[in-house]
Amino acid sequence: MSGLIKTTKSWKRHLPQRPQKVQRGYYAKQKNIQRKTVIRIIFVIFVILIVQSIFQIKYLRIKNIELNNNNDLGIEEVQEFILNELTVTKFFFFQKNNYFLVPIEDLDEQLVLKYNLEEVELEKKWPNTLKITVKEKSSHFIWQKDDLIYLLDATGLLNRQISILDDKYLVLDDKRNLRPSGEQIFTDQEINIINQIYLNWMDMIASKAKLNKITIYNDWSIELNTEVGFYVKLDKDQDIQEQLNNLKAVLEENITGVDVDYIDVRFGDKVYFK
Repeated sequence: MSGLIKTTKSWKRHLPQRPQKVQRGYYAKQKNIQRKTVIRIIFVIFVILIVQSIFQIKYLRIKNIELNNNNDLGIEEVQEFILNELTVTKFFFFQKNNYFLVPIEDLDEQLVLKYNLEEVELEKKWPNTLKITVKEKSSHFIWQKDDLIYLLDATGLLNRQISILDDKYLVLDDKRNLRPSGEQIFTDQEINIINQIYLNWMDMIASKAKLNKITIYNDWSIELNTEVGFYVKLDKDQDIQEQLNNLKAVLEENITGVDVDYIDVRFGDKVYFK
């Protein structure tokens, strides 16, 4: 008797599947979607070009830059900085020099940092003007170190770098080998000496000779240079007011810069000059 043969009919899995019906209009719909996508892209590009042309109208380009309440800060350097910043593109297509695209807040922060200002206020004036109002940090001296020139406040802190000397300020010509790091150029004690010299000179000597420059050397020996031509040797460890009082007495004798190279007031009542 022959045995029964069992089968799991696994061969059915290998039979070709009945082909699925393709929905009518499928390819037509795909082509329609692609066509709409292309149209949208063209429309977006068209809109961008239109908007760009509007934003690049010369009438709305920032051309005039006004600077108000400035003392040391020059209009030329501010204009150059602002105009350079406004030529940068925004969103790859638009320049920032358009009236509607001027980045007021960014420029505000950049001006404060670049020129070490107390405050900056920017205002747009239709159609192509930018009004800048600044509040500068008070400057009392110019610190000169080799070829560097900086404005300095009354506490010995740097304000900002400048390109040329300014007659409004007393120059501190720093000949020390020490090169200060950071913004603090002089210690409280050192700036106190400088302030004493300046204030006493203004009180007692200014009518006789203008003080142009204080030269400071490594050992803090000090020379006071005048516009008349002579310079004064002064000792920082002696009473500054007394030394300048002795200088005043000498100057009252009608000594002029033509006759004198320097005056030395470091030895009490004995004043030497050459």
